[in-house]
Amino acid sequence: MEESIEHQKNNEFYSNCTAYFEFLRHKGEADYDFEDEYYFTMPAISSK
Repeated sequence: MEESIEHQKNNEFYSNCTAYFEFLRHKGEADYDFEDEYYFTMPAISSK
């Protein structure tokens, strides 16, 4: 079954966010504003 474009974009968004959070962890930093937006957005993306 072929993935929809929206599903592909959601997967790409998730992968990019995961890489960004990993990058921050390695630097010992945090981006709380982005984390807030991420955790607010993910349930909406995951429910589709």
